[in-house]
Amino acid sequence: FAGRAIFPWISMSGKVVAFGGRKLDKETKGVQQKYVNSPDSDIYHKDHELYGIYQAKRAIAKEDCVYMVEGYTDVISMHQCGIENVVANSGTALSQHQIRMLHRLTKNIVLLYDGDAAGIKAAMRGTDMILEEGMNIKVLLLPDNEDPDSFARKHTVEEFRKYIDDNVTDFIQFKIDILLDGVNDPVKRSEAISSIVKSISRIPDPIIRASYLQDSAVRLRMSEATLLTRMNTFIHENIEERRRRKE
Repeated sequence: FAGRAIFPWISMSGKVVAFGGRKLDKETKGVQQKYVNSPDSDIYHKDHELYGIYQAKRAIAKEDCVYMVEGYTDVISMHQCGIENVVANSGTALSQHQIRMLHRLTKNIVLLYDGDAAGIKAAMRGTDMILEEGMNIKVLLLPDNEDPDSFARKHTVEEFRKYIDDNVTDFIQFKIDILLDGVNDPVKRSEAISSIVKSISRIPDPIIRASYLQDSAVRLRMSEATLLTRMNTFIHENIEERRRRKE
């Protein structure tokens, strides 16, 4: 941790369980590891913790919504801007432990990432697991060359909230925009539609699942019966996968 800015990881109960260290900007050139985290231990497992959860838990419960960002400074800047219901997974894939921790506080989650390729990939990565836990998921990508840290420092809380309200999309529209943008090849289009239907199949509530499927059929201009047949295949595969996991 020498020569690094230190960020303490505080657990849900308010105890410091680990540290993250970041090389300062002028020293990052040529440095292989910009960030260093405490190793896993008896009291700290990275996939069990969320950065900022202790400071955010009351605001999450009050707002009935949580914003998921990538880094430490994103959380800090959004708090300073006035948005406190925010946590970070520190650039790693979301785990079931983290999702269940948030689910105890709210059912609504907004993935708030940079608009670049890495941000899009991070948003796509966690979608299915969040849906599987029965949470309502929305996605917000920020303008090019912006991250939550820089955006929060340039805007007031009212401006930030207005941008969220105007630009947040549900996961179906997000996937349609990303996977089908400019795609004319029938095979690639079929793969993209299958990915969307597979995400819907992860939703445990049958009424919400049916509602999303109807909505997708309209947006994709496809027969609902065709999508339903594909979804039922995925549901059967999901059941088999859970059975194997349990064994």
